[in-house]
Order: sequence, then C-alpha cells, then structure tokens
Amino acid sequence: MKAAVLDSGKTILAIRDVPDTNPGYGEVKVAIKACGICGSDVHLVAHGTLKCRHYPRVPGHESSGVISQLGEGVEDYAIGDRVVIAAGTCCGKCAHCLSGRENFCKEIGVFGFDRDGSFADSLVVESRYLYKLPEEIPFEEGAILADAVSTPYNAIKYRGNIQESDTVAIIGCGGLGIHGVAVARALTKAKVIAMDIDAGSLENALAYGADEIINISQVRNAGKTLKEISKGVDLLVDFSGYMKNVEDSVRALNTGGRIVLVGIGRQPLSFQIPFILIEKMISIVGSYGSDHRSIPDLIQMYLDKKINLKPSITGIHPLSAINDCITDLDHRVGNPIRYIINPSL
Repeated sequence: MKAAVLDSGKTILAIRDVPDTNPGYGEVKVAIKACGICGSDVHLVAHGTLKCRHYPRVPGHESSGVISQLGEGVEDYAIGDRVVIAAGTCCGKCAHCLSGRENFCKEIGVFGFDRDGSFADSLVVESRYLYKLPEEIPFEEGAILADAVSTPYNAIKYRGNIQESDTVAIIGCGGLGIHGVAVARALTKAKVIAMDIDAGSLENALAYGADEIINISQVRNAGKTLKEISKGVDLLVDFSGYMKNVEDSVRALNTGGRIVLVGIGRQPLSFQIPFILIEKMISIVGSYGSDHRSIPDLIQMYLDKKINLKPSITGIHPLSAINDCITDLDHRVGNPIRYIINPSL
C-alpha cells in the first residue's frame, strides 16, 4: 500500500510502497478516507522539534475511514462501518484505561509518533480505538474530532470544568485553540475572549464565536487588557505554550478561576505574584489529549448542531500533496485551519 514515510533526520515525507498487513485478534483494518495535518506534524516533519520513538515512521493521528477487514474476536463492528480512530494509544489494561481515563495511562502514546499512523491507504488498529461515525458527519470533519476538537474539548469540559456562566479566555487560536473557541462558545452563555498574535487566527476566532479578540502583539500587557475587556475571567485555557501570556493573565482571573495548560512551550512557568494564586484560590492544571468521553460527546454536539466544523476544513488533498500542505500550514499560507489528506484521491 502507499504511505507517507518519515525517515530519521529527514524534513520531508517520502511517498512509497510499504507492506500491507491483515488484522489480528481484536483488530480491524480501516481504509483511510481522511487524515488531518496537525501542527505537531509540522514540528515532527518540517522542524524536527518533535521525535518519533522509532524510524521509519508513518505519521498521521487525526483520521477516519471505513472498516475493510475484521480480525477474530471483533464483535462490535462490521465491514463497511464508518469510524473515527482515536489519536492516542494506551496499554488498555491499567486502572486508568479500565476506568475510561486512558490519557492518564503511563504508556500513553500517539499514532504517527509511537506507532504508525494514518497517512496511508489503510491502518490496522485495535477495535478499542474506534468510534462509530454517523452518516451525517463527513469523513473530513469526523477525522479532526480525533485531536483538533477532542483535545480542546477535554481541556475545557473535563479539566477546566466549564460552567454555563463562565467567562472564558482562549490563548492561542491555531489548530487546537480555534476549536477551543468553538467548544467554549457551545458550552458557555457568557463571554468568550480569544487571544493571539496572528491577525488571521483572530479573524477565525471571531467566525467561531468569540465575543472579543486581543492581538497580543499590539498591547503592552495582555493580562491587563484581558482584565479590562472581560471584567474577570473564570476559565483561561492556553494553547500557545508561551507562558508569559499565562503569567500576565493571572490578574484577570476571578476568585476560584481555573487555568488549563494545553500548549507545549519551552519557557518555564514562573509566577511573580503567588499571593494572588492563594488569595483567589486559582487552580492550574495540565490537559493532554482526551479520554473515551470526548469523541462521543462531540459527535452528539455535531448532530445537535451545537458545533460547526465545516469551516475547519481548509482543503482536501491526495497523499502526493502532503509535503506541500505541511509547508503551507507551517507558513500559514491562506490562513489555514486543517488540511485533510485523502489517500484514495
């Protein structure tokens, strides 16, 4: 079968023939119909700042498709079922996995990094990683539920414990953060404020339901501006990984406010005003990926028309165009959100 393969030390994917495999016990083969290109794929391929456990590796962790073959022991799925493949991997045996909190598993991994992913004609995967995708949801929009939408949903809904009355601030409106805006808009009746340094990303945020935007590059102190605009924030979710923005924004939080860190950055988190954290009883938590609750929740929200993912699909391309798409995403050509690879094109 055809696949996009990353070799060690390379900054470009090679399209080549790789061995096709049959599913074993508890596994299925999924014919891939859509796989989103994530910002982490840019860091993995173009920048080399993220690494795979082993090489060569087939990246791709936001995918959907059709089951084409069943292994022994699979009873909950049938050939022809439309499915979303979860982005994260886990052991499936520990207490966290058995309780449905698989993103707490000590062996947590990601398709396309820790094992081969979906930039390929098909993927053999354990059936426990699948979610049935209703006919009403296009493959392209279903694919990005696996990470681009479920990761911010988990951060906002379950780690941030959002309430309908919460004022929410989203820092960083790229591929994850823009869906954080959409999720926050769907879950709160109060104000949603988007913050970024890129004008195009902030335009996207307004289209996804943000009430206010702050261009961080055009203000002296993002936290002070946030406080003035918001009159107090209950939930702040950072997708930027730039900790200075979080530190500045602490003063804008209300008593009992929550900060959820999703973006991965290189700077240390170093608060100069710790008394505010204590006096206001502010919580700071991390959020990584999602667990078994998020994708089913989001599928229902989609069917209930609470979220609209059609604008997220910037373009649909064949496997042969994947390197151009990664370059365009890296340089934000045309203000993209998600390029989709369809290997069958």
